[in-house]
Amino acid sequence: MLHWILFPKRMINLYSDNSLLWYSIMIYFMGRILGLDGIRAYAVLMVVVTHLHIFIEWHNDRSPLYSLVWGTNGVIIFFILSGFLITHLLFLEHEKTGTVNLKQFIIRRALRIFPAFYLFIITLFILGLFVETNTTPKQLFMTAIYWFNHTPRAEYNSILGHTWSLAAEEHFYIIWPGIFLLLSKMKNRNLSIIAALILMIYSLQIFQDHIYNETDLNETFRVDRWSSSAAIYLFSGCLGACFVNSKHWEKISNLQITSVILSLLFILGFGVDFWFEGDSRVAKYWRITGILSGIFWVYINQNSRVVSFLEFSPIRYIGTVSYGIYLWQGFFLSTGPYRGAGQEWPLDPTIGLILLCITVPLSYHLFENKFLKLKDRFRANEIEIVEQEE
Repeated sequence: MLHWILFPKRMINLYSDNSLLWYSIMIYFMGRILGLDGIRAYAVLMVVVTHLHIFIEWHNDRSPLYSLVWGTNGVIIFFILSGFLITHLLFLEHEKTGTVNLKQFIIRRALRIFPAFYLFIITLFILGLFVETNTTPKQLFMTAIYWFNHTPRAEYNSILGHTWSLAAEEHFYIIWPGIFLLLSKMKNRNLSIIAALILMIYSLQIFQDHIYNETDLNETFRVDRWSSSAAIYLFSGCLGACFVNSKHWEKISNLQITSVILSLLFILGFGVDFWFEGDSRVAKYWRITGILSGIFWVYINQNSRVVSFLEFSPIRYIGTVSYGIYLWQGFFLSTGPYRGAGQEWPLDPTIGLILLCITVPLSYHLFENKFLKLKDRFRANEIEIVEQEE
């Protein structure tokens, strides 16, 4: 057991004939993929830093360094990581049981997401009875049904604006597992899933280009926040999980040059945001490549010093409660240029940050955790990777 914990990659190499099986066993004993909570911590801190307007001069100067702290990149990391983990979980469940229990999947997702989300909405509604939050009943309703990302620009506000990404992810959770299950019945499962994902990403990009170039919808709506736009990143994460679960992954990941190439792709992926400012499509797919390369690197270097740093207890804890941080930072911080006249809440950013640091642990340990413990009742397999889903 000690060797599994101290030398995970070495132990996998001993059983190179079936690396996915032995990696799954490692996940069973260790409980999760090391380092991913650290990546999630970095992503959520990017969002908080942006909404506190820290390093704003980097943005104004068009500095490439800003891509390292840009909140939008943080949200994109969440999307790609979520697509990767959800699909990896689906692969592992299908390998073990021969199917995917959609009902149990939805229940587990609901237990993870709904309690804190609706606590946030109820708290905001109650607060609005006493102070001006510039939030209308219609906006709260659109948020509650996970449709705020399709709200017209004129109805956006600074407290609910960040829930657009949660709506997009919820739509993904509803649609993707069913598609995966359908495609998994094909004779060549992996190839069918990869082909479908590439086709969907390509189709969504064409649709997005049409919306931007052939219509004026972007003047009325935040088209970049529609689920169709977010799905490109989510499905890219799914595609990454397909590569990890392919029969060729072990041979590629064991090559020394692989880590070097992934490191270079990661650096390039985060540097193109401003190098290709005039071509957003080029920047988008380089960014996706960079983020996936970072996830792959962590995945195949579980006993590295970088992963050890990402597993440092405070960093890992931030990753564990990152969902709550993302949710409540919208409540305590001003998250965009939609603050209305006379709006009394959120308060001063410094006070908001202090309240955020107090609220998130209380919400997680006293409220969310009670529901998280129920997830084990609706688990279709014994491989504990689901706890890392966002």
